[in-house]
Amino acid sequence: MTDDVDKTLKSFMKHFGALNRDIPDARNAFTDLQKTVHKDGALPAKFKEIICIVASILSPCEKCMVFHTKQALSLGATREEIMEACSVAIVMGGGPAVSNIAVVQDCLDAWAPR
Repeated sequence: MTDDVDKTLKSFMKHFGALNRDIPDARNAFTDLQKTVHKDGALPAKFKEIICIVASILSPCEKCMVFHTKQALSLGATREEIMEACSVAIVMGGGPAVSNIAVVQDCLDAWAPR
């Protein structure tokens, strides 16, 4: 599973970076928005990344789930915090959310094993 989520993350980062070449103004504006939103404020950045995981599950966006899980872990989120947030996604998204959480579980198995 590690190879799969690592490949997904690498692909996402490659294509996101390529936006600098193809649509630099839009990419830079989006990056500026991300920097503004994801800094510590009333909510710590770690919690904001966890919220992004839940939003990604409900969207659903596999690459977003992978990216934001990696980001949340890098900011100190625990497996337990992330999975508890996933339970909120289940409340809001039902069965489809349950199946999408598998992506997050694969990430956690790769990057935050028990």
